[in-house]
Amino acid sequence: MTFLLQNIRASGVIMGLALLAMVPSGLHAQESSPGSDEPALLTGNDLVTVSLHADVARFQPGQRITLAVKYEIRPGWHLYWKNPGDNGMPPGLSVRVPPGVVVGAPLYPRPMIFQKSQGESIQTSFGYERSLCLLVPIAIPETFDAESLDLSIELEWFVCKDICLIGSERRVLSIPAALPQRPPTMDPVGLRLIRTWQGRMPLPAARARISATLRGDTLVVSGPAGRVRDVRFIPDLTPGVTPAVQIPVSAVVDGSKFTLEVPLDIRPQDALGQPLRAAGLVLMGSYARPRAISVDVPVSITSGDVSDSSGVETPPTQ
Repeated sequence: MTFLLQNIRASGVIMGLALLAMVPSGLHAQESSPGSDEPALLTGNDLVTVSLHADVARFQPGQRITLAVKYEIRPGWHLYWKNPGDNGMPPGLSVRVPPGVVVGAPLYPRPMIFQKSQGESIQTSFGYERSLCLLVPIAIPETFDAESLDLSIELEWFVCKDICLIGSERRVLSIPAALPQRPPTMDPVGLRLIRTWQGRMPLPAARARISATLRGDTLVVSGPAGRVRDVRFIPDLTPGVTPAVQIPVSAVVDGSKFTLEVPLDIRPQDALGQPLRAAGLVLMGSYARPRAISVDVPVSITSGDVSDSSGVETPPTQ
């Protein structure tokens, strides 16, 4: 579980020992084999198939490319978003590259919301059924003169249904350099896949004409709703800042405008040395037509300060 645990620690998620006890090394699930009374053992690798793609077939120094990591998930099972919610863990992904090449953080598409009654409470988590594609931006320096770009990729994932299993793989993707005096060559299959999943990625608040403001200990998000009646907020991983109410939080939609108010529990001592932020996704409509807007507002611990999504703090109104 090396990369899964690194991913969780970096995100500031604190998982209970009971959860870790659910997934000892070598844990298997059972299902009946066709034509046999003997159950077949399943592992996380049986439930998830991973493929790697790039938007280029041949690269050029100085180019920015995109790596796509595609997960095909057995029906009935699911993987998790970067903030798994009350249960689960996000996929672990490590990309090793030659010196000088820069790998960005994976981009996650809009997730689904899973809710399950647990006694008198409701457990809420976020993730993906059937398929997931993470997009990883990679910048190649002008001075890179190798004949190929070799990407060494280590993956782990936490796939759940009634129980959770871990899968893992190590892959190498090698992309050759373009021929001298020739432009880079695009990969039509990879490019089509990446463009499809780019359409499921959240838009920044500024591009969507969304206003996100912190007023006291409440995140206020407002903007045009169009014909959408169902607008909800789910939180990102923000150590030291968590919603103080049951999630997801539903917006008030008045005509063509929506307003979300999310009370926050702000605890600077839990920030793990990271800047305090109120961040998350505004989900517009259903997952079938996935539209989402990302909001990210700095949190000031100075009493009475008001912050907005531009990152500039303004004095409180009188």
